[in-house]
Order: sequence, then structure tokens, then C-alpha cells
Amino acid sequence: MQIKSLFLVTCVTSVIVLLSITALASTPQSDEDKGFTETAHTPTQCAQQLHASRQQTYSNKYIIPEQLKLLSWNIYKAQNKGLYQDLAQLNEQADMVLLQEAIADSQLSTLKPYWRFSPGYKSGDQQSGVMTLSRWPATVHCTFTHTEPWLRSPKATNIVEYAMAGQQRLLSVNLHGINFTLGTENYQQQIEAAVQVMQQHQGPIIFAGDLNAWSDARQAVVVNALSKLGLSETLYLDDKRTKAFGLALDQVWTRGVTISTTRVPQYQSSDHNPIQVTLHLDEAENETSIP
Repeated sequence: MQIKSLFLVTCVTSVIVLLSITALASTPQSDEDKGFTETAHTPTQCAQQLHASRQQTYSNKYIIPEQLKLLSWNIYKAQNKGLYQDLAQLNEQADMVLLQEAIADSQLSTLKPYWRFSPGYKSGDQQSGVMTLSRWPATVHCTFTHTEPWLRSPKATNIVEYAMAGQQRLLSVNLHGINFTLGTENYQQQIEAAVQVMQQHQGPIIFAGDLNAWSDARQAVVVNALSKLGLSETLYLDDKRTKAFGLALDQVWTRGVTISTTRVPQYQSSDHNPIQVTLHLDEAENETSIP
């Protein structure tokens, strides 16, 4: 009896292990429900992970719809009164939320079922950075950090990929631009790191955030880099975006999408006004291999 029982237990255990291995092989592994996964920290690592992800087939849980509503907002580390209330209201109207000067706080990470955080500046125990939230899990997360030349504080870039129908992918870039520099060299390096990833992507792209493009030279860096990739800057009928020296700091650039509505409401709960965009994802071309 003991031998039969041991044999039975062994067989059951083997079946469970086999089923587990099969599940692992057929389902992309992610712990995004916890809000974090292993991330890539260089353009090369990011490109490799994106290439590997594009070879996988994802379940319907991952597939984003053709039309979605985007919110991009620098929330000023949630320092101003009423920020959480205003953000909660705006969040209800959005499918994807791109935050700059976000903080590691459950009041932010619980806004959406899925989120990715890229740490930037830290003061004491408060960690700030950029956060991308969505109604759907992402397939890849990349985090880049570039240092402010004067302040020596880090600025973060958050790159997230989402699965679309038909094995296509949407690439989202959430960037908080380097601010205090004499020239544009460091600023350009930050933009170029994201460009290295975007130029490998054949499908739709959303590039947004507080770009700190407060000079003609900085804006030229943005325009030259993104226009070469086929991205276009989003326009606004009633443009209430926060400006410095007459130039808008917050921008949304897209490729492979059709924009139906834009809005820039005014709020006192941050030193920036949010951007709301409704867009439709266009059909992307077939993906190409990464060398």
C-alpha cells in the first residue's frame, strides 16, 4: 500500500509540474499586478526585450482597444491641495495615464489596475519619477535615467509596450526632460536614448510628458528627433498648456494614430495643466527584426 501511495503521489506531482511548465510556456510571464517587473535600463536592453516580446502571442487580457483616451500631467509631486481629487476625476476619463513628477504613493498606483514607475529625483524618503498607468497590462517596461548637469539629480524616461490585435504593438514613451543646462548636449542625449528604441518600432507610438522644451534650441532637438521618425506634435484649439519663455513645456507627439479630440483644462492643484487626448490606433505595418 505504501508503495502504491508513493507511486500515486509521484504521478500526481509529475502531472502538476507538467501542467505548470505548459502554462509557463504559453502565457507571457509578468508580475505587473504588483506594479513592477524586471526592467531594461539601456536602449540596447530595451530593444532586445521588445524584440523578444514581439515573438510572443498574448491573451485577450493584454490586447488594448483601437480607441483610447490619454492623460498626460506633471503633478508637481502632489504637493498642492486638491491634487488627488482632481487627478481621480481626470483618471476616470482616461484609459492611459502618463504622470511626471509622480511619487511612489499608493494613491497614485491604485488609480489603474496596472502601472509602471521609473524613479528619478529623490528627496529624503520621497521618491519621485514618471509613472505610466493603464487599464491593461503592459508587455515590456524600460527605464532610462539621465542626470541633470547642474543639480546632479536624475530625470527619468519610462518606455512601455502594449499588445494590439494582430500581433501589433503600441509603444508609449513617458519622459520628464532634463531642465537646467547651458547647452542642449545633455538634453539631446536623453531624447536620443528614447529615439534609439523608437526607431526599431514599426507600429504606433505615443511620446509625451513634460519635455522642458523652454527654448528654441530645445524645441529644435525635439522636432528634429521625432519628425525623422514620422511623429507629429498634437495641436490644441484652446491651448492652456504651461509655458516658459512662450514655449509649451508639456507635449504629446504621436505616430500611427488618428486624434479626434484634445483638451487642456486649467487646474490649480499643479504648476502644470493636464493634457487630454482621444485617439484611434491606426493599423501598423509588419514588425521588422532587430539586428
